[in-house]
Amino acid sequence: MIKAIEVIFFLSLFLSQCVQAESVTVNVKGEVELENFNCSKTNSVLIKRVCYKAEDAYLIVQIKDNWFQHCAVDQKKYDALMAAKSFNKYYNEDIKGQFSCYR
Repeated sequence: MIKAIEVIFFLSLFLSQCVQAESVTVNVKGEVELENFNCSKTNSVLIKRVCYKAEDAYLIVQIKDNWFQHCAVDQKKYDALMAAKSFNKYYNEDIKGQFSCYR
């Protein structure tokens, strides 16, 4: 009986985690649900993760433990970032400071 209760408990815990959409706290904006984003981890030391929502041309980037947003980033720019030999260099030279969400 105890084993069955343990199995049900762990199964319900696992399923509840699967159902919940992931959200992150983006600097200035606040909570952003990642459900409709294409997110990728990187091999960069500085840039940990990149998430892009093509229909909104909206890019969010995790740098260390912080998330930063960029608006009006077209698909070509996102693809170039993901194909770059150095995420850090491409981000700093071609994205950072150029796609403000507050114009």
